[in-house]
Amino acid sequence: MEIKDFKKISISHLILTILNDENNDLVRKCAEVELRERVKNVGWEFNDLLHFDDKVIKERGLDIKNYLISPNVNMQQLMEVYFNYNKGTNYETNGLLFSEKHLCNEIEYGDPFFGKICAQEINNLDKRISTAISEEELELYKFVKGMLEERQNKQTAVIKELTEEGYSFIDLLCSNEAMQQFDDGLNLSHEFWYNLSDEKIYKLLKSPLGTIQWPIITFLNEVVFDSDIMQDLSGLMFVRRDSRKLNKQKKQLLEQVKSGFEVDYQSEEMCKVIHKVKRD
Repeated sequence: MEIKDFKKISISHLILTILNDENNDLVRKCAEVELRERVKNVGWEFNDLLHFDDKVIKERGLDIKNYLISPNVNMQQLMEVYFNYNKGTNYETNGLLFSEKHLCNEIEYGDPFFGKICAQEINNLDKRISTAISEEELELYKFVKGMLEERQNKQTAVIKELTEEGYSFIDLLCSNEAMQQFDDGLNLSHEFWYNLSDEKIYKLLKSPLGTIQWPIITFLNEVVFDSDIMQDLSGLMFVRRDSRKLNKQKKQLLEQVKSGFEVDYQSEEMCKVIHKVKRD
């Protein structure tokens, strides 16, 4: 990963880069500058954000290859991660990085990538079921298909329930796992120039342009962005911007599943995680 590419990668990828002391100091410092820039209007202490994914990193390590945000992710890895870290767990506290939740989730309203993957993989499994060469293989494919169908049905049921209870369109858009993580110890809030240092504020205020900008920004913060709906919209923009950083991975995975990529559900890793799901 070259420094010039830091603007293209996700928040979790930046965090992994900063925390990994095998990277040289310049690379880590540049990744930190990019992350600070990315969250300059968000109401978190930088150190809190830096440790946003700590629980997951402690379990899965600092190597980007271990994660779905890797540039070379494939369908085998996606399904292994889904069953190992997401399926059968609480989606607010599962073993996924923040940015992985754009690619692998149970609840996804407004960002339906993984739902498309599951729908196509169900079709792929139907074909494999029809050509299964053993009873063991047949039962395995049926089980996996059932789990993916359960996921799709759960997604539909949650949205139906929220709609019937009168939740607004904005509330529905907030029904995805990346947004849910903000309620796990870090509440999202937005304010222009939230993380400006006193020194930068002073430099701004003593400039002719700054003396004009500051009253306008103060008014917007106090009158416009203080409302719940504006805070929700700002949070959604934050999440969607991060999700777009993974368009390359999404394209790769969609191309693979549409081309009939055969996930090896009989691999040692898949057998282990499917047994875990059955046990839970």
